[in-house]
Amino acid sequence: MAFDLSYTGDRPVLLYVFEAPRAVAEQGCRPGAFALLRPGTELEIHHPEPMEVLAVAYDGARDVDLGRLGETPKGASDPGVRLLAQELRRVLREEDAADVRYVEALTQSLLVRAAAVLASPPATIAVAAPLTPGKLRRLTAFIDANLDRPLQVAELAAEAGLSRAHFTRAFQAAVGEPPHRFVLSRRLEEVRRALAETDVPLSNLAVRYGFSSHAHMSSAFRAAFGATPSSYRRSLEPPLLPLAAS
Repeated sequence: MAFDLSYTGDRPVLLYVFEAPRAVAEQGCRPGAFALLRPGTELEIHHPEPMEVLAVAYDGARDVDLGRLGETPKGASDPGVRLLAQELRRVLREEDAADVRYVEALTQSLLVRAAAVLASPPATIAVAAPLTPGKLRRLTAFIDANLDRPLQVAELAAEAGLSRAHFTRAFQAAVGEPPHRFVLSRRLEEVRRALAETDVPLSNLAVRYGFSSHAHMSSAFRAAFGATPSSYRRSLEPPLLPLAAS
């Protein structure tokens, strides 16, 4: 269902993004991004696709000094904020009889951490700039040329000339999914193409495109396309012509 958020700035609010469509992520609302909105700020987010966002409204939390904050940076992220937000999400989703005191403590810690990060000098705030189109094209070509072997994030980061942490954030900001998922998608697309264009045995395709086994490739293919590789290949075969009656 569509996502609609209207904030009129009547109370301070923390926003944390868990999931967002790619078009919204490219505008700074990527997974893991957060912002503290001060009274007087107005914000409108409307998108036809669903988003998952945590919104925490509060009244003058004791240890949250909004007066120290400058302009809220676009797409700020922080490992501590992420861990606290994920734990809060887990508790609210999975623990029917959640301890209210624990939820309040998590919320307070989340607010304090977010305010501390945003009040730090700009250089210390982790804002991931997407990979440039040229660098992304070169990286995609490198991935496609090496699908027959394991590809670690550290190797991809080195190929892009970035630290592992920076690369992971920048890559997700550019393509909307983490590196390992993107690599898997490329492997599966090549398998699908080979199934349609060749009669190479499935076990050979598993080796050619970097899967640990035939079974691994089959389970991943089925999860992505809703059919096993063998049934997908059979579905592409032309139907047999009926025998003419003699």
